[in-house]
Amino acid sequence: MKQLLLVFGAILTFNLNAQNPDPNFDLPWITSSIGYPAKEATGWVSTNVLTHALISATNPTTVTQSATNCAGTSSMRVETQNFNLGPLPPGFVDDTCGFAFTGGLVLFPSARLVDGFAYNQRPVQITYCYQTAPIAGDTSGVAVSLWKWNGTTRTYIGAAKKTYTSTVTAMTPATLTIAYSSTLTPDSMCIYVASSYKFSGTTIRYGAKKGSTIHVDNFIYPASTVGVKETSVNEMNVVAYPNPANTLFYVNTESSDAKNLEIIDLTGKVLERLPFNDGKVKADVSKYYMGIYLYSVTDSNNQRLKTGKFTITH
Repeated sequence: MKQLLLVFGAILTFNLNAQNPDPNFDLPWITSSIGYPAKEATGWVSTNVLTHALISATNPTTVTQSATNCAGTSSMRVETQNFNLGPLPPGFVDDTCGFAFTGGLVLFPSARLVDGFAYNQRPVQITYCYQTAPIAGDTSGVAVSLWKWNGTTRTYIGAAKKTYTSTVTAMTPATLTIAYSSTLTPDSMCIYVASSYKFSGTTIRYGAKKGSTIHVDNFIYPASTVGVKETSVNEMNVVAYPNPANTLFYVNTESSDAKNLEIIDLTGKVLERLPFNDGKVKADVSKYYMGIYLYSVTDSNNQRLKTGKFTITH
């Protein structure tokens, strides 16, 4: 079988405007604006692009939203399948594969895929859940890369990967521990998931087996400060504890402007909104998966007065 390039050569370009990915796969999946019929998770690109009529309308949908999950309602399921590549040049993509990565589509000046999204932190670890069933001899896996764009090329900042050769029948926590090769602060990050993931440098080797699958869910990493304002303690006196929280998380303030507390995930999705009672809120966080979250104190107009971060551990 031909090699599958993780980075699609000329069609993949750096783009800081790529949409932030849904790390939990709970948001409604969307159809591409350039005509391939299979839906994808918000902020992700996958082998579903091969369902476009210009390639082959008979190609299978290989990446789907699954009810299997470890948090929320859904996960992403990736399955290795065979494809009819139609007019695509040899080596453009493997005819047997299944993958997804954080990225998007750019339509101008020409239609192309982009990998990565704006991100400016240096996480030590990224956690997620997975369940996998590789066909004998195959390998599934998850990887992450961080880099910085210098105007013409990427400078890679750090990376990590995990591969799986054995079947795991239940959603299981996993951790990517990032090894850094530079002291620079990245400006983007990309997460890669593949049901057939045999690495040799930057390529996947021969050996992808039709029917191999992997589910992934609940990617957790420190929130980027791109587009996130965290107010200082001096602007509003807020006491938030314990941090990390296990089952309960408390927020207290003497400000009469504080009306509600929002619990927010790293995509900016408001998971819960709780009213203050005499300047106090008690949030039950036992239902959330462990990781890093945001909290915001809002006024009667839902304007955020104070934003901070806290960690949930179980």
